Amino acid sequence: MASSDDLRKNKNQHKAKNVNSKSDDKNIGIAMNRTIEYLINRFKNIQNFDGYYFEFGKSLSLKIMMDNIRNGGIRKQFDTNWEENTIMPDGGFLILKKKDDENYQKLLLAAEVKRQGTNDKRLAEGLTKQARGNAIERLGKNLIGIKAMMNHEDITPFVCFGHGDDFNQDDITTKNVFSKLSTMNEFYYLNKTYIFKLDGNSEHNKFAPVSMYFRKDEWSIDEMFEIMKEIAETSLRYYIF
Repeated sequence: MASSDDLRKNKNQHKAKNVNSKSDDKNIGIAMNRTIEYLINRFKNIQNFDGYYFEFGKSLSLKIMMDNIRNGGIRKQFDTNWEENTIMPDGGFLILKKKDDENYQKLLLAAEVKRQGTNDKRLAEGLTKQARGNAIERLGKNLIGIKAMMNHEDITPFVCFGHGDDFNQDDITTKNVFSKLSTMNEFYYLNKTYIFKLDGNSEHNKFAPVSMYFRKDEWSIDEMFEIMKEIAETSLRYYIF
């Protein structure tokens, strides 16, 4: 049984993680707001004359995701037992909607931020190393859902920004972490923007790499914004031009 000191240390450890998570959520939230402002200013005509508008949400129900697949007209079988459940990427969703069509909803951007690994700080404090974390495993569920939702489209507008000691590419002990990330991204490169599906044709399924940016150092708001606005603008142009 854990002692009271052990429980206290464990509680304080999670408190620090929560504080860090709140900081990450705040920063990617600012980057998302800047992305929305950019689109509003850049594409005023489609809003004023064509009735399009942008809607941000922190969560998306599985029902909405399945409805999006249904609208593609290529699939009829769905397990609807859990349709009221939601997925909640850290940076939320940006959706393109249309005033005269309540069923029109197109994903422009889904964004995540993951912090994993504090061994550099622990060693500096004279503490022992801990096992690698599992933030990227939690990422996998949302990524699978979004890829399914976008299966019938030619784009997959998803980005994840990961940082922390577990993503230190100069440390040979992180190779298994990067192997997992490479597998999740269908063996395409990390730290590169992917929006369109690749390497397929009408007879074969296309691969759907996404933008997965991982490194030791924290991503700045400006860095995230530049990548997020490129993905969102490219997605918007895909749908309406």
